[in-house]
Amino acid sequence: METGHLESPNYPDDYRPNKECIWKIAVPAGYQVALRFHSFEIENHDDCVYDYLDIRDGHEENSTLIGVFCGYKKPSDIKSTSNKMRIKFVTDGSVQKAGFSATFMKEYDECSSLDHGCEHYCINQLGGYECSCKIGYELHSDGKRCEDACGGKIENPNGTITSPSFPDLYPVNKNCIWEIIAPPQYRITLNFTHFDLEGNNQDCEYDSVDIRSKLGVSEMRKHGVFCGQRLPPVITSEGNSLRIEFNSDNSVQKSGFAAVFFTDKDECATDNGGCQHTCKNTIGSYVCSCLNGFTLHENNHDCKEGGCKHEITSPVGEIFSPNYPDYYPSRKDCVWQFTTTPGHRIKLVFDEFEMEPHQECTYDHIALYDGTTSEAGFLGRYCGAKVPHPIVAYNNQMFMVFKSDSSVQRKGFRARHTTVCGGGLKATSTVKHMYSHAKYGDQNYDNKEDCDWIIQAQPGENVHLTFLTFELEDEHDCGYDYVEVFSGYSDSGPSYGKFCGNTIPQEIVSINDALLVRFRTDDTINTKGFSAAYVAIAEENLAENSTGDNISFSYSFSRGY
Repeated sequence: METGHLESPNYPDDYRPNKECIWKIAVPAGYQVALRFHSFEIENHDDCVYDYLDIRDGHEENSTLIGVFCGYKKPSDIKSTSNKMRIKFVTDGSVQKAGFSATFMKEYDECSSLDHGCEHYCINQLGGYECSCKIGYELHSDGKRCEDACGGKIENPNGTITSPSFPDLYPVNKNCIWEIIAPPQYRITLNFTHFDLEGNNQDCEYDSVDIRSKLGVSEMRKHGVFCGQRLPPVITSEGNSLRIEFNSDNSVQKSGFAAVFFTDKDECATDNGGCQHTCKNTIGSYVCSCLNGFTLHENNHDCKEGGCKHEITSPVGEIFSPNYPDYYPSRKDCVWQFTTTPGHRIKLVFDEFEMEPHQECTYDHIALYDGTTSEAGFLGRYCGAKVPHPIVAYNNQMFMVFKSDSSVQRKGFRARHTTVCGGGLKATSTVKHMYSHAKYGDQNYDNKEDCDWIIQAQPGENVHLTFLTFELEDEHDCGYDYVEVFSGYSDSGPSYGKFCGNTIPQEIVSINDALLVRFRTDDTINTKGFSAAYVAIAEENLAENSTGDNISFSYSFSRGY
């Protein structure tokens, strides 16, 4: 028999208890038996010891076992290796279910012959086969031949990737995958020099470039999906493989993209580059650095304990008590002076804390101040073993003192310093500056930023705000990333507008002694951000024209780019 149908007894009603049914299927020599289930519901058990199907590759009870099946998940298509198959259905005396329905047929592996016609690969399927192609090729419309395609496997140390037909319009319905593979311990850097795809770089549901680092056989790290006309950021792989996939739909076509790539050995990947503390990979080399409280040795790899006065200007980092994680020494006086970007506040989070305890922290302790010296506003004094809550300064500076006496020593502390955007800014007659994020100029702003600054002048003064640089994600209604400015201390005051894109907003003057500057970003695209200058102006210095529309000032701000 070449084809037929099998069902459990009484199907589709519940099968009977204490049954044993055996089917022996044979097809002509040279063929295989294929079995496809249409429905499957047999009493479930992890080891299928109650009700089950026993399927074997041959007619004998001791023929090679293909599998034992039960439960409610329909088995995948099953094939024998010969022209015979044995199926045994067994039920016990308790639970009954609906059973199964299946079709058997003779199956021939067309891919085993030489006349399947596939140029590259033949994939056998029940009742037929299909052809597929190697990376860098695509299947011809005849379903058999393979033709050159965009994409492919690249193992060169450097090179160029372009969309199909670049710089002409790329074709519709195109799928291209490039996989750049570097030697082990190398990283790949990809830099786009031209980018013009359909879309607005939000959903990228039409045409897109998808970039991922390949970290293992199936694990990937997504760098982003890009479309529109904005150049994607420079991307460096996390491993030695980078996958770039280009897709176009069946409608709008653009000029596409061009990108250059190069590979560089990550010296830090082996033994931390020989650095005692921190290794940072650079193009063609690497550099060692030390944790706070240590200085780099003359050999440029080891770290030695530094002095006990620390001036910290990096937006993010760690600090430690002397000798941490060993006990701190006695009679030690140390200070940390933190300074970050104007418009951002220092935040200190302690991860470990263990000092000599005392009710008033008279002996060993740390003390924090909201400014540049111990004469500034007092933020707190801490000792003992209880980890302090996160401490946030009111402005962009913080001063910390560590003191130990001559007796008890403990492990000390380990803390992380970061920055928090927003807060209060004091406007005076001296021009001051503010920035969208603490790493402005070094990297793009972060996603999901939520920042409010209140710029306050003295009563009887107005705040004059001038944006010097401005580059935010662009959108018609500024619904993604934006800056909005309100007159007064809250968003209930008049709004001067919501701003995004690359157009620098006009100068803004408050109608009272304060401005609220709000900065919001979504969870996708981030760009350079903004910088601004602000100054307090006495009301009598404001000069209005007769219509009251324009205001002129005796201040000028230099816009640096």
